[in-house]
Amino acid sequence: MEGNSLLEDAYQIIRKKILTCALPPGSLLSIYKLAEELEMSRTPISNAIARLEREGLVTPLKNRGVLVKEHSPRELIEMFQINYSYQLFVLHVVERKGYQNFDLEALRKIVEEQQQAKTEQDYIAYVQLSLKFVRTFISTIENEAILAHVDANSDKIMISSVAAYHAYPNKRIYSGLSYNQKMLEALENTDFEQARLHADQYFDKVKERIILKV
Repeated sequence: MEGNSLLEDAYQIIRKKILTCALPPGSLLSIYKLAEELEMSRTPISNAIARLEREGLVTPLKNRGVLVKEHSPRELIEMFQINYSYQLFVLHVVERKGYQNFDLEALRKIVEEQQQAKTEQDYIAYVQLSLKFVRTFISTIENEAILAHVDANSDKIMISSVAAYHAYPNKRIYSGLSYNQKMLEALENTDFEQARLHADQYFDKVKERIILKV
């Protein structure tokens, strides 16, 4: 049990450092140094790194250590496209089948919390809430396979967003809140056509921003 606990502790600590860009994309990690820093043996560190590798957050370099993975613009666009496509599918299911209802109360709470994060300039919380809004939206149809796909990309989007935030300090991007507010309003009015339009516009804007890095 103790070994499993150490593994989980190591995993959570290293994962958090990667997500917040305390260990940004391109960082070279040393199992020996991490073990020393976290005051653990190399075994839980190695197992935690292996888990992060399976999740696509790090990649091993032969005889050099482990690299925090940096995702290409094309990979990022594809991740956002997955979320966009699932949102359109959810809108189609709810509109045509009519047996699922969006959790509007949960979506309102997320938007309120995201507004607070923006006011406090807490960008990490802001991005997490933006991803949470999308997940809550998609979870409407209760499809675990789709949610697993969304979750698999969320950490990667998080890392890339926070890295860009630090790389371009004069270009603080908070467009996610505006999109979520518009989407929530469309859902409250049961205006699925407007909701699709907002999804289209947001994906086009994100794609352009990734390509131009602005």
